[in-house]
Amino acid sequence: MFSKRTTVGTALSALLLSLSAASAQWQGGSLHPDGANKSDGLAAAGRQQGGGIEVFGEFIYYWHPVVWNARRNAYIDLLPEGWDSGLARSVSAAYRAGYFQVLNERHAALWVANDGSFRDLSPGPDYSASDAFALSGDQQAGTAHYFPTASPHAALWQGNQESFVDMHPSGTCWSEGYATDGTYQGGRLDVDEQGGGIHAALWRGSADSFVDMNPDGCLESVIQGMGLTNDGVHVQVGWARFSAGEYAALWRGSPESYVNLTPPGARGGRLYATTGTMHCGYANYTGNAEAGVWFGDDPASYINLEHVLGPGWSRSNAKGISVHQGRVYVTGAARSPEGRAEAVLWTARLRQLASPAPQP
Repeated sequence: MFSKRTTVGTALSALLLSLSAASAQWQGGSLHPDGANKSDGLAAAGRQQGGGIEVFGEFIYYWHPVVWNARRNAYIDLLPEGWDSGLARSVSAAYRAGYFQVLNERHAALWVANDGSFRDLSPGPDYSASDAFALSGDQQAGTAHYFPTASPHAALWQGNQESFVDMHPSGTCWSEGYATDGTYQGGRLDVDEQGGGIHAALWRGSADSFVDMNPDGCLESVIQGMGLTNDGVHVQVGWARFSAGEYAALWRGSPESYVNLTPPGARGGRLYATTGTMHCGYANYTGNAEAGVWFGDDPASYINLEHVLGPGWSRSNAKGISVHQGRVYVTGAARSPEGRAEAVLWTARLRQLASPAPQP
């Protein structure tokens, strides 16, 4: 399909080498707002981060969907009046996507940035428990449970309920959509109608377009994030589990393009988001996740972002990455020295290099 590999330009190569060589350029800190019990960073776009904060309601704690503007208490609570809880799973300059919920009813949701309005994306009466996990342009990807089989189906919207497309391929047990780049959608499905064969999946807007992305010999895989390189190459990231372990994974449109990005010395890892050239997720060295960023196709380019947070922070993960006006923004969550799960933000400036990139 589009297995073409990326050739990184001289300037960008130098930039990535510079960032990889100098983790001291990175700064990190908590986004956790005052008064919240927990918080989580799930997405990034420009200077904004999306996710949720857990706050005390009438009797119990509820998650509220929020968007931060790169500062701890500079956030907007997106929960509509009359709803109990929700999360902002994906953000852009124009929209935020995720879900809101009342009692046990979960509805895929789309918020409009400029006026704060929201749209209920729940499909018709044959579906329930919908969720929008990703957005790109006017497109949203997610899941909706199909009543007749009580199974999740990968879902696609173009900004409203009426545009809903069920992307679940026939002959499979269940499917879920987690990512979109505006043209393609990614996620996972169980290729066995009886269950037991979970494979990374790629679609282009319909059930019939499904491509099985499971690498040869892989036991289980998933696409979690998608992006485009500067020259238009479609990149997918996630993870793949083999008999020897679970590894950070990258694809370019075909199962044969699979690249294992697990850093040298790590037991395994996962990737959650990509700009097409930079990727974020975590590596596992000691049994706990350690948030990091990668560059291109190089497993050794991994930078450990947990160390940037300082002493006492642990079990970190990075789930959103963006570039805005010469700065990289990575968001996720980590356990604070106080033992609380907190949304965190890491940033690094894309500085002009003093020396040229090394020659091949």
